[in-house]
Amino acid sequence: MAKIDPDPENQLTLDDKVIDQLKQDMGEDADMVIESYVESIDEFLCDIENSTFRTPSDDLHRWAHTIKSSAASIGAMRLAHLAAQLENAYRDREKIDLGEQLQHMQHEYQQVSATIGKITGA
Repeated sequence: MAKIDPDPENQLTLDDKVIDQLKQDMGEDADMVIESYVESIDEFLCDIENSTFRTPSDDLHRWAHTIKSSAASIGAMRLAHLAAQLENAYRDREKIDLGEQLQHMQHEYQQVSATIGKITGA
């Protein structure tokens, strides 16, 4: 079974440098873009949570990949790491405790969402 590493020491909940770069690149549209990434992550986490043993692993792999990419785009590096673990497990056909991994991802998402909310005022 693939090892779950929910709290890698070298990963940040939110990398301020990424947020700062987004704000510099996108100006006044940055908050809206950041919030849309956060919302999409939430939707894909819900898709994973609502999946069943009948859900094709290709869907789970795609959802994990999308979460990883979206999280990295807003500097949510720990969440991106957790999603990458899930993505890699599905790609490599390794067994992983989906419930446990999802729980870690949802917890980290809540941290990211709260931090983003303070930054964007949402």
